[in-house]
Amino acid sequence: MNDPDGFIETLSKEIEMNKRDKTLVFAAVSCASFLATYTGSSINVALPAIGRELGMNHAQLQYVVSAYVMMNAALLVPFGRLADIYGRRTLFHIGMIVFLAAHLVCAFATNGWVLIAGRGAGGVAAAMFFSNTIAILASVFDKAERGRILGMNVSITYAGLTVGPFVGGFMTSWWGWRSVFVSVTPLVVIALALSFWKLPRNSHTESVRTFNLSSSVHYVAMLILIILGLSALPHLKGALTFGAGLVLGIIFFRRDGRASSPLAEIHRFRQNRIFILSNIANFIQYLSAFATLFLLSLFLQNDGIRGLTPHATGLILLTQPLVQALFSPLAGALSDRFPARWLASGGMAVTALALMLLATISPFTPINTIILILVCQGIGFAFFSSPNNNMIMSSVSADLYGIASGIMATGRVLGMSLSLATTAVVFNFFNSRRDVPDLFLNSFHILFTIFFVLSLIGAVCSAAAENNRAEEKGS
Repeated sequence: MNDPDGFIETLSKEIEMNKRDKTLVFAAVSCASFLATYTGSSINVALPAIGRELGMNHAQLQYVVSAYVMMNAALLVPFGRLADIYGRRTLFHIGMIVFLAAHLVCAFATNGWVLIAGRGAGGVAAAMFFSNTIAILASVFDKAERGRILGMNVSITYAGLTVGPFVGGFMTSWWGWRSVFVSVTPLVVIALALSFWKLPRNSHTESVRTFNLSSSVHYVAMLILIILGLSALPHLKGALTFGAGLVLGIIFFRRDGRASSPLAEIHRFRQNRIFILSNIANFIQYLSAFATLFLLSLFLQNDGIRGLTPHATGLILLTQPLVQALFSPLAGALSDRFPARWLASGGMAVTALALMLLATISPFTPINTIILILVCQGIGFAFFSSPNNNMIMSSVSADLYGIASGIMATGRVLGMSLSLATTAVVFNFFNSRRDVPDLFLNSFHILFTIFFVLSLIGAVCSAAAENNRAEEKGS
């Protein structure tokens, strides 16, 4: 009491140190979030060079992509649960180490199957840390600043998608495709160093005791069948595989709900209106919007419609992820000050507007108009994603952060898969062909009309996710 200035100075230093530690944790997690999306988008550009050197056909090259996506999606929830039990720090470190090892295997692969196996291992590793990035941030940062931090994290994730194709193309052209896999090394080392130094050690909860291995195997089999089925639609084998996955899903949720150590903790979420509706909205957002860039790429490069070069098309399509990356931090920060559900539902409504406008474009629509529509969709996506993530993580208790983060990421991947599957079904149903522009445009407009309607449903779900005290505690 005799030295209040000294006390205040000491307290100020402790607060400053806490802020610094939080910043370093955010930097470590940001490296992981960037890598999870950067690798996929950069390696896509290198696929033709990989095929030429390793003698891989188009089907085998597809496995290079799908092995990573499928293993990542199938294991997000199990690894989220493991992190809740054994600690997010442990899973984060193991994931980063395995991720680096898998990409070095890919870099020195002597044949296609070694490369595919390495990519699958990379997907497993990415699930270990990517299922926990949002959970770690939610556990380290207070609710008052969580929206801003999650918004910045979303921005970094989109930055990985944005710069990946350019960096991957540059490195492939100058140093070969193997350099793209090696390029992850610096960020992995930085993430590991910072996380070993500052990531909290007590990032697990004592209330969770055992890991349900049988339920996890059941869940992984279910999700793999669903993803494989979606990728094979509309063929009969795709429908049968997807149907088998749904049957396993029904059995899983019935069994898991009665298990003594459930994997998904369904009973903890059953009455959580925020969590359920926000995750439905998250799934619908990616289902309705993910195929946009794919469809516009075909539209802009079709010789009978616009006939643009791949380079010019790429520059135009860069608009949406760039805008998403720029506006996500702002949207996240606003969700700390204003009701997140109105920001999220408003963002999805803006996305719906963009989808409606895309359903009306023609071969004569000016390029500037298409760019403005992509800006609109990018803003809508940004103002949905960050606030919606904030709503989900704020609606559960700390012992469920890992599983909640895993469920949210799984919904995102399933939405992406179903978005492309819907595109394939409509194209096949209407016999759309690249060399018949009228048939393609017919499918193009029908798809965006479907996506527009779905996006409106998602906006209603997001707006209906009302807040209350019980739900915030994850009861």
